Amino acid sequence: MLYTETVLPNLLGHTTQEEAALMLQTFSPLIQVGCSSDLKPFLCSVYTPKCVSGRPQPPCRTLCEKARAGCGSLMSKFGSQWPDPLRCEAFTTDSCDRSQDSSFTHPSFGTCEPISVPLCVGLPYTETVLPNVLGHKSQDEARMEIHQFYPLVKVECSPHLKPFLCSVYTPECVSGSPRPPCRTLCDKARAGCESLMNKFGFQWPEKLRCEAFTTDSCEHYGVGSSGGFCEPITIPMCQGLSYNQTITPNLLGHTSQRDAVMKMSFFNSMVQTMCSVDIRLFVCTVYAPRCVAGEVQRPCRSFCERAKQGCEGLMNSFGLSWPDELQCNLFPEEMCISTLDAEGVLAKLNAGGYSADKTGDLDVVEVFKLEHYVAATRREYVENYERRIPPSITQTQMKKILVLWYEYSSEGGINYDEFVAAHLLRLPCDCQVASFSLKQFMKSALL
Repeated sequence: MLYTETVLPNLLGHTTQEEAALMLQTFSPLIQVGCSSDLKPFLCSVYTPKCVSGRPQPPCRTLCEKARAGCGSLMSKFGSQWPDPLRCEAFTTDSCDRSQDSSFTHPSFGTCEPISVPLCVGLPYTETVLPNVLGHKSQDEARMEIHQFYPLVKVECSPHLKPFLCSVYTPECVSGSPRPPCRTLCDKARAGCESLMNKFGFQWPEKLRCEAFTTDSCEHYGVGSSGGFCEPITIPMCQGLSYNQTITPNLLGHTSQRDAVMKMSFFNSMVQTMCSVDIRLFVCTVYAPRCVAGEVQRPCRSFCERAKQGCEGLMNSFGLSWPDELQCNLFPEEMCISTLDAEGVLAKLNAGGYSADKTGDLDVVEVFKLEHYVAATRREYVENYERRIPPSITQTQMKKILVLWYEYSSEGGINYDEFVAAHLLRLPCDCQVASFSLKQFMKSALL
């Protein structure tokens, strides 16, 4: 936002920012899906208005109309209407900035199309729109030029290079418009790869100079207020968790995931023995900590203690000690990641305005998250079992799965609806501990 101070009560009567945040949460899916770039600033102008000489600045009617125009049709598709307390007719244009004036022309809307450029297939988004910022009018044209960067992407000089290049050549299509590249993402990619390019006599391309981009879209790319940057998890042990974005340096100071995976090899045998149902997730939250909007999420002390309690005895039997760098008193007790019991899941769902018993009533963002989760689970299942020769699970493996299931499904778990809801909202959840049936689990994951 372009302002940093607010004043309450706002025009809806909220007397605290906590109260405003709770109500604002209901719009989170619309903001995430990007139906309008004007939605977030408009909502903030209502719920946390700019403080001007001790008074709240009124919302801008033009900004409201642009937000409603972009998101109203999507809301209608899912049976919702633009809220009456936010009807645009209630606002004036007195506080509208010149940049928000409706007399200014808007970029024309294009048509979203599936990404066909090989380098950019497999990104978190699947559709692009052209022309891009470099003026390429077709994906064939963009493909020919982006191909020159393939060796740099292959050598992994920066994990940020591929998403940056694709944000330029095949930008994400948001309601028919291209999402602008992020300057911070460009800076990260350039910092990692420019020295290697120079060694071979190449310079960072003038057309991709980072100064040409803005930071307006950086929040979408996972950039935090402190400059931290989320990146996809590449560590094999930490694939298929309830989160898929991490940040470096990690909690132990490793500056790359490659360094982290070498150091965490010590834990491979413990994870395999299942000495604790918490050990894998705990180790990953340290070596590949969860990243949300560019900020690191730390594991809770109680989470560490559960993992340590289950595995320390096994380590001692081999003459090993729990590592000093993982002593549980080093981790916080609040504002941290732990597993959730049924009550914890329900509390978070209720606080977010969701109902655990209505998991079939999904908005567009939740549907996307569910599809992503099921696809990841299905892929893991196929890779682990169906590609074996012979293509089936062995009797020993099945016995192990059933033993673990019966051991951990008897009590202290969460029910099926709460399990699905937890995954929709990407809440941290020990999903090996569940009270619903094995058949229900397999159906949700594989069908």
